[in-house]
Amino acid sequence: MSELQRFNSEDGQSGATYKAQIEAHIRRLLLRGDMQVGQIYSANSMAKELHVSNSPVREAMMSLVERHLLELVRNRGFRVVELDSTDVWEIYQLRRLVEVEAVRVVAASRLDSVQVKRLEELAARTDELSKAVTRDDMFDYLEADHHFHLYLVSLTGNRRWVEAVERLRDQSRVNGLYLNLLDCGKVADTAGEHLEIVDAVVTRDVQRAMELMVAHLEYARTVTGEKVEDGAYRRPSV
Repeated sequence: MSELQRFNSEDGQSGATYKAQIEAHIRRLLLRGDMQVGQIYSANSMAKELHVSNSPVREAMMSLVERHLLELVRNRGFRVVELDSTDVWEIYQLRRLVEVEAVRVVAASRLDSVQVKRLEELAARTDELSKAVTRDDMFDYLEADHHFHLYLVSLTGNRRWVEAVERLRDQSRVNGLYLNLLDCGKVADTAGEHLEIVDAVVTRDVQRAMELMVAHLEYARTVTGEKVEDGAYRRPSV
């Protein structure tokens, strides 16, 4: 079944479920870079493309505005958020603050066997996908990477922490920026880093786990093709 065919009928689905499916579809387009920066997209035209009613599409796109992946252009539609160097720095800075602290908390805790197994499985999955990844299935690798990071943070037991990391990670990947991991040959490296992080967490080596996460997040400051230096980009105070 194609992605579009999944939306051909609303029968048997709650409005919330239907809207969530459409939102996930548009998110996929955004993170794959299939929606062009600067172009205006209307809910009406998107609904026609998906063969669905306008209302759930608009609701989904408004939700993505709230997640800072789209911008509302009054009386015209929605525009893809474009990241500049300041955006990259701000997102990287926040991710480093929250994800390094999360791995510290998790590594200092005592995970049970079920948690350890699941964490190892998710890391192994990214490693498996990295060995033969192509541009066509790069999004699948990035989603496996996403699931690994979110599960790791979920082990803090704090759902708001998970939600914050989920949003920051999506914001850093809008415009399909992370697809160039493949071009620069770093896919296998990032997957290997997952395995090292898991080892440090499971053995409760807190300092090593934190250092590995800091190094792992380094790519987040180079996604636009230039390395964003600490404090180099600051928005004017208001």
